[in-house]
Amino acid sequence: MTVEMLKENTGVAEKIEKSLTLFVEAVELSSDLEVIGTAFPSKEEVFVIRDYSKTEGIEGAYVEVSIDEIVRKVTDCNKAQEFVNVIQNDRASIVLNGITRIVGYYSRVNNWNKSKVGELRDRAKGSYGLTGQNQLFQGDRLDMIDSL
Repeated sequence: MTVEMLKENTGVAEKIEKSLTLFVEAVELSSDLEVIGTAFPSKEEVFVIRDYSKTEGIEGAYVEVSIDEIVRKVTDCNKAQEFVNVIQNDRASIVLNGITRIVGYYSRVNNWNKSKVGELRDRAKGSYGLTGQNQLFQGDRLDMIDSL
């Protein structure tokens, strides 16, 4: 490598470092956001950010932000703050390690099938089960429980 190429690469590295530093500082200034760490969900590295204004649950309270996107969009303090506001309001949340106790034992929500996730949503709303109807064999169930 020539000296000129090294100088060019150093300038790029400094720009990337500056953009990431500005972004992290803007996140730290927000009372609702916290940088949890980095992850590799696909080919590119992302920051995982916790949003305390959202509840943990099916929707999740975490947001992924591409480091490449940060470097492209954050060039000064004002743009960093604008970008943080966009993230907080417009990004779809993700569920990292949602754990729940729905059927007597704890299990991770992120590996459930759609039916089980739907059941959890219905239980949270209070609309799970047969409403307005007598359950089939309810009398038999109660008799069996009484005989124990």
